[in-house]
Amino acid sequence: MTNLPSIKQLQYLLAVHQYQHFGRAASACFIGQSTLSTAIQNLEETLGCQLIERENRSLMFTTIGEEVVERSRKIIHDTISLKELTKSFLTPLSGKLTVGVIPTIASFIAAPLYHFCKQEFCDLELVLVEDTSDKLLDKLEHGQIDLALLALPYQTDKFHTQVLARDHFSLVHHKDYTPAKNVQDFNLLPDASVFLLEREHCMTGHALSACHLNRVSCINPFEAASLHTLLSMVEYQLGVTFLPQMAINAGILDNKNMLATPSANEAYREIGILWRKTTGRIRDFKLFSQQLEVFLKHQCSLDFAKEAATSS
Repeated sequence: MTNLPSIKQLQYLLAVHQYQHFGRAASACFIGQSTLSTAIQNLEETLGCQLIERENRSLMFTTIGEEVVERSRKIIHDTISLKELTKSFLTPLSGKLTVGVIPTIASFIAAPLYHFCKQEFCDLELVLVEDTSDKLLDKLEHGQIDLALLALPYQTDKFHTQVLARDHFSLVHHKDYTPAKNVQDFNLLPDASVFLLEREHCMTGHALSACHLNRVSCINPFEAASLHTLLSMVEYQLGVTFLPQMAINAGILDNKNMLATPSANEAYREIGILWRKTTGRIRDFKLFSQQLEVFLKHQCSLDFAKEAATSS
């Protein structure tokens, strides 16, 4: 019978590649450095080639070593997927579920989503990770999170995407800010009067596109890091901004002298959930997405997507 590498050996190899140091990799694996070194040497003997060049306290992966690392990463992911498949079959939606959420969604649903999951899935340990879309997709690709909850459209071809709801945009202005009253074409707003988030927040692009805001001069060069900063600009009648219905329904405008005017052209962003196409937990994720759709409708008063838009 062919002598094959063990999963444990491949995991140790990935740890050394990640930390670029035998001592740190051994600590991360909760084993001694000598045990780790022996496992790597045995792996090299099994494969019949050198994977790591060692010199004093430094190391460097060989060309074939880098290739083996990439193949090992896929083997580990497939093995994890196999275990997930059987666990999902035996006990649906149990154990740990790590969901990445972008800030312009997490700010308004994190706490109620935790509460909702505790009520609906008593065996589920929900963990939320808040980050930008790009970083969440990278974490999803590398298995650091199970699901990603994003605002769409966004480039997500690598993953299965399930559209859950539509989150409409409204123009938000101080009740006494005259230039924003009865405005139908947002491009007629005064120069530098539209305040938006930093470009790394996808909501900026979604607002510009959905509201057909194409006159650059009306956009203020100041870029806010949070929605609350945007509202401070509006509160002092320096201009206007656009907010999604999710934020408004969560009470972000409560006790403020501001008005929210829905867009006449039905401007909206879509809320979607993504997972890796190779996952073994498809059954779990479909069930979770169905319940999340219900949650978004009742908790956030969002519209269901009119079509069951998915991409495989």
